[in-house]
Amino acid sequence: MPPPRKKRKAPAPAPPPPRRPPSPSRLEFRSPADGAWYEARVAVQGGALRVMYELFTEEQDEWYDPRAAAAAPLDAAALRARFRAPSTPLDDARCRDLRPGDPLCVACALAGGVELKFFDAVLESVRTAPALLLLPPAGCSSRETPAKTQVSPAAHETVDGEERCACRFSVRWAEGPLAGAMAEVGVEQVCCVRSTTPVRDPVLAEFLDSVLSKSPGDDGEGNATAASRSSGAVAP
Repeated sequence: MPPPRKKRKAPAPAPPPPRRPPSPSRLEFRSPADGAWYEARVAVQGGALRVMYELFTEEQDEWYDPRAAAAAPLDAAALRARFRAPSTPLDDARCRDLRPGDPLCVACALAGGVELKFFDAVLESVRTAPALLLLPPAGCSSRETPAKTQVSPAAHETVDGEERCACRFSVRWAEGPLAGAMAEVGVEQVCCVRSTTPVRDPVLAEFLDSVLSKSPGDDGEGNATAASRSSGAVAP
């Protein structure tokens, strides 16, 4: 009887491509693929803008090349609107500063809770341990409402000398697959939007200015006309 044939070992799978290490990011970018916000950095390489997502592989970088968009010119204004200063996680001790109507960037559980993506939302109310705090009455500005009526310190606790927020925040999704729906989230899911105005980044500004100066609808002196500024292939 011949000896039993030895089974060959299956070749080891190729290791996944390394993820880009984190860096002090200065930008937040809203991906056109899913509408979620990601920390990113930018560089201009070969005349194209490269958007590099933090903690993702290089294969997932996005490129914006105005020379490759002859049929649909690159919309510099729409692309600029996809960038902003990074949102900051809500500190447990600073939840008292929030007011109904404040813009937030909130983690949304997708794919059965397997992945979290951040989408814009608007704060509707804050529920502390004792009760639910609703929007101020009609005719009363939320900014005029005393801070003590927004969040009660009784809803917090101290763990290892640090204040921990136990509040629940009622938000309305402004973007993403649940846009328009309500959700109740904890402090660990909430980030504060620092500014809704276009971010000022020298690399991004230089690239977008060059796109505008070379737009097909310019006036012959490098100044883009209103028509060329409003056209383009970048989704709003």
